[in-house]
Amino acid sequence: MMKLMTMKQYMKMSKPVLIRKITKALRVMPKVKLARLCYNITKAKLPRLRKAGARYSLRPDTQEYALMIAQFGEEGYSQMSVKERQKEARRLFTKPRARVRSFKRKTKRKFSRKQLAAQRLFAKRARAGTLKRRRR
Repeated sequence: MMKLMTMKQYMKMSKPVLIRKITKALRVMPKVKLARLCYNITKAKLPRLRKAGARYSLRPDTQEYALMIAQFGEEGYSQMSVKERQKEARRLFTKPRARVRSFKRKTKRKFSRKQLAAQRLFAKRARAGTLKRRRR
């Protein structure tokens, strides 16, 4: 069994040795994985594009703009940075998530989570007919 080497160990290796290791790994790799790797390498070289909503400013004719102006005033809104505008817009216009209330059990659990998971796995294998007999 091969152990994972540290980054320091790889850094000590010469460049030709590293190239040989990589080419050996690439030779045994399936064609689909090689194609995906090639695609990702090419994609990484492309320049980054700005997202459509990167420059966040609301149109003056929208209801959101009116709410922001009412909240911060015309001057306050114009002085806010783009990040602040995004943050405030998210805070104002996203719906609050419903909180899941946790409840306390009235009785103690009969089995641990691990035991319950083992039971589910056993039932699943029994249904599939792939149960293996254990020797003791």
